[in-house]
Amino acid sequence: MELYTAYRFLVRIRRLKWLWWSLVLLAVLGYSGQQLYVFVDKKFMVAEELPAYHIGPRPDDDTLRVAVIGDSWAEYHMTLECDTIFCRFAKRLTSRPVKCFSIGHSGKTTKEIYYEMFADHTVEHAWERDRCSQPLIEQHPDYCILMAGINDMRLFMTRKYYVGNYRLMLNLLIQNGIRPVVMEMPDVDFKYNHENRKFFRRWKMNMVSFFTGIDYSCAQLYRDAMTAMLKETGLDQKVLFIPMTAWNAGGVEAWPQNFLDDRFHLNLDGYHVLDSCMAVDIVKDYQNRNKIK
Repeated sequence: MELYTAYRFLVRIRRLKWLWWSLVLLAVLGYSGQQLYVFVDKKFMVAEELPAYHIGPRPDDDTLRVAVIGDSWAEYHMTLECDTIFCRFAKRLTSRPVKCFSIGHSGKTTKEIYYEMFADHTVEHAWERDRCSQPLIEQHPDYCILMAGINDMRLFMTRKYYVGNYRLMLNLLIQNGIRPVVMEMPDVDFKYNHENRKFFRRWKMNMVSFFTGIDYSCAQLYRDAMTAMLKETGLDQKVLFIPMTAWNAGGVEAWPQNFLDDRFHLNLDGYHVLDSCMAVDIVKDYQNRNKIK
């Protein structure tokens, strides 16, 4: 009797094999859908705008404070001790004390950099807060240089993604009385960087390029998108814009001596050129704005 009951149970399971396969298929489709959502959100969707925090009044002194935040360009600015270089250039142009402080996170896109401006809201572990720029912003710099966007181009993000996240960063700074400094997308050797990826990575990025319509020759499209966004939103009157031609005319092809061997990042000589240009523009803008006041 027990053997017969077991046999009937096995027969019933076999008859219901369609149910088991349906459950497996449902699990596979659910996982695939979740991965697709993560991909679309990361590659195409602008960051969710977080509630702006307020950092309080500016310190009551005559020090010119300049922060630098962003991706690996800001990180190298910190590790190569270029904060000192900037201060040295700026002090030649003004009698005020100058303080520069920077932090960056290599490989980060504009969306990720925006979220890192909210350490209290977006960082799960306390030790990760060292990577976030909120503590720098809370020092209430007069200017904040954004070195962001080059990884959007490197990873073939859409222009909407680029300018949408950039706009969120600008608005947060402006709401706190900090004047943003917008660096126009520089000319680096994206093609060299792309062709030196591993085969699978290169193939994957070619697929992303196909869906986004972006490739390594689209730097000017990013510049045009930034210019259009600033004008359409009126932010062009609220930021200090540093065009690429002011310090990097011709890009890496014209000035290879200012770049590392990866043809993607500045070396110390390159930061000397960049910081001297930024110091001139920032000090001049600072003096003009304080005359108006």
